[in-house]
Amino acid sequence: MADVMRDLARVVTFANGKGGAGKTSTAVNCAGLAAAAGWKTLLVDLDPQGNVGHDLGYYWDGRTDHGQHLVDAIVGGRPLQPVIAGARDNLDVVSGGEVLDDLESVITGRAQRSKQFHTMLADVLAPVAGSYDLVVIDTPPTRPNLLQLALASTRWIVVPTRADRASIEGLRLLANQIVTARATNPHVEILGSVLFDVSIAATAVRRNASDDITTALDGAAPLFEAVIRHGESAAVEAREKGLLVYELAERVDSAEPYWKALKEGRKPTRLPGSAPALAEDYVLLCQEILTRIDRIESNEASA
Repeated sequence: MADVMRDLARVVTFANGKGGAGKTSTAVNCAGLAAAAGWKTLLVDLDPQGNVGHDLGYYWDGRTDHGQHLVDAIVGGRPLQPVIAGARDNLDVVSGGEVLDDLESVITGRAQRSKQFHTMLADVLAPVAGSYDLVVIDTPPTRPNLLQLALASTRWIVVPTRADRASIEGLRLLANQIVTARATNPHVEILGSVLFDVSIAATAVRRNASDDITTALDGAAPLFEAVIRHGESAAVEAREKGLLVYELAERVDSAEPYWKALKEGRKPTRLPGSAPALAEDYVLLCQEILTRIDRIESNEASA
């Protein structure tokens, strides 16, 4: 397993124990921005809902296989291949969808027969992960065995959450899942948590949520400074058009490419409107994720 995890050192899983916490939105927008800024990126959609396909537009034009290749590879032990190669420049996707419900049934059966299943995704992802600078996994909230596949395949966990009590409680469920996963993958670590869909002006809410998150995850999740603000109209419009938020924002006259700000490690040029503001949040979050990974890797290399 140690050799496999070396190949999976740049795998980042977005996870929470509750639905609607922003996992898919943060995963796909961060993956898209990283790819646009030059990181060769693979996005693995492990969610039977398959909403990554809506955000990237390939669901609407019929390119998704609804998770069939992902299931076949995991069950058959064959290396993963991109189902949608070049979903964006530098961005390949292994699509998810309703076929993953079959995978949940398969691995549940294995678990009931006391057979090992946790490394089934890691084994087929490792041979291809080294071809990418970054691998992003989007996870479902209510499929514990699918989540275990992801946690056994990842080095880093990013935890998006809303500030409400129900979402915070979902973090306790995730914390328990991480404890279980460490029996198979002792290298898995929470990189940080991010508040999603909150008012930028609600500083008291953010402060209280930070305390709650720290408690729910036993202090293991430093809160990212970036906050994904409430921007429902822009998020809905982007998904309906099969665009990422920054792509929608770049349609504004005189908008600079958001990947340029990400690559240069600075804030994007502020433009009016909800889409540019929301796009800026995702740029800042992606910067923090990549910078934090780079800093930890550098510290480990010099230790």
